[in-house]
Amino acid sequence: MPTLPANRSEDPLQSHRCTVEFGTEIAGLLISCDGLESKNEIVESRSMGSGGRDRPASRIPGKLSIDPLEIQLFVLKGDDFFEKWFKGIQDGKITSNTKDGAIKMYDSENAPVAEWSILSAWPSKLTYTDLDSSSNDALKLTVTLVYEGFSREL
Repeated sequence: MPTLPANRSEDPLQSHRCTVEFGTEIAGLLISCDGLESKNEIVESRSMGSGGRDRPASRIPGKLSIDPLEIQLFVLKGDDFFEKWFKGIQDGKITSNTKDGAIKMYDSENAPVAEWSILSAWPSKLTYTDLDSSSNDALKLTVTLVYEGFSREL
């Protein structure tokens, strides 16, 4: 709970320094990460009360759904981690190419300040930015990751 006056440990987390890691390997420095979300369906149940009167609807959590994660990274010379991983999935080696990983956020002194574990992930799509010889923009890769769940660890 924040106190007054605020100290540095209570500053909001800033997402400008993040990595994605699988095992002991840093797979890339994140430009962006979208879709770290899980949600339950809402199941409504209606019934009649005594004397035939309507009762308020009862709501309970239903099926859990987890949308794919989209991460965007800069493409580095010689780095083909995601391409090899994707190829393994295309070759039908799903069991051996499902990986646990983490998204880690760091402060300005390279100390980890937040971490989300990603469970049983595999890449379903790779998308490169347009190759444009008139642009000075760095090449970027967007990876769509399907995963079974996530949890905040730090």
